[in-house]
Amino acid sequence: MKNLALKRIQKMKPYQPPLAGRSEYDGMLLDFNEQTQPPSPKVIHALEKFVKGKNLQVYPEYFDLEEKIAEYTGVSPEQVMLTNGSGQGIDIIFQTFTEKGDKVIIPSPTFAMFKQRAQVAGNKIIMPLYKKSDLSFPLEEVLDSTDEQVKLLVVCNPNNPTGTAVPLQDIEKIARKAKKAIVYIDEAYFEFSKITAVPLLKKYPNIIITRTFSKAFGLASLRIGYVIAAKKHIAEMLKVRGPYDVNMLAYCAASAAFEDRENMKNYVEEVMEKAKPLVEKFFTENNILFEPSAANFILFRPAYAQRVWTLLAESGVLTREQNKKNIRGTLRVTIGAVKQMKKFIKIYQTKIIRYYEKTNRNH
Repeated sequence: MKNLALKRIQKMKPYQPPLAGRSEYDGMLLDFNEQTQPPSPKVIHALEKFVKGKNLQVYPEYFDLEEKIAEYTGVSPEQVMLTNGSGQGIDIIFQTFTEKGDKVIIPSPTFAMFKQRAQVAGNKIIMPLYKKSDLSFPLEEVLDSTDEQVKLLVVCNPNNPTGTAVPLQDIEKIARKAKKAIVYIDEAYFEFSKITAVPLLKKYPNIIITRTFSKAFGLASLRIGYVIAAKKHIAEMLKVRGPYDVNMLAYCAASAAFEDRENMKNYVEEVMEKAKPLVEKFFTENNILFEPSAANFILFRPAYAQRVWTLLAESGVLTREQNKKNIRGTLRVTIGAVKQMKKFIKIYQTKIIRYYEKTNRNH
């Protein structure tokens, strides 16, 4: 049968993260930047209550969740749109504001879904590189590439997988230069970085922000996120989003997670103020190169990265290999609770460092 898909779709490759076997893996999942502990007990209770209720057959109704998010983020409810994970937010932004042939700027390396959605839309993609020396954001290249033809610019802040934070003054420079374009800020790791472009929204209504409940709130499997934007942009995006795209289990979990924000804050504090410095100290003392990160993960560059990944995986730790331009030969490790990172360090000491010490002695 003739392939009836669009020619540009035929030329694409699917985004296939290494998910196979993760749910059965007998070890620590430090590869997808998820919360490494179960979510709040209130979330579990809310899910059980809904499942035992009599509304599974009823279409979703989102009640006051957008109001709760608005209060949390400091905007009006009309500036918030719920999405099926921030992935749907990305999709809707590209669908609403770009079309075939439009010029979009996506600094790289970054989250693969940005490029995927741009390819689906048929955009002309420009990908200035994060600087190889320190993986800092390529501000000058972005500004130099910004002209009247640019319809959308993507800033992942902090960037995944580099952990790079983009200062708000740099985002403001971009928003000012790209007045006729959408400046899309992905803030998936906001709870960890505390960096947000929300204060710029009043002055620069061309800024649109996505966030997720998948990371700090621990709801990755339920797929719920949200978009923050000017009212007029939310109104347009709602024409693209379906009315029932967020399911009620996700709604119940997110609503309950907001009721127990203290649980999330305690987890974030442990990760960023205790566990992360522990890992950074270990890497420094053992001359393992790593990049400063504003998020709950660290990109590090061990000798023989592929072998290190294998040894860690065999020893009960999954990390994520990174082979994109300027970060080839690196691994990304999610930072979890202190107890988990102490275990990671012990495994690294016994399985990696001693392995190479023994190998070097034999040579």
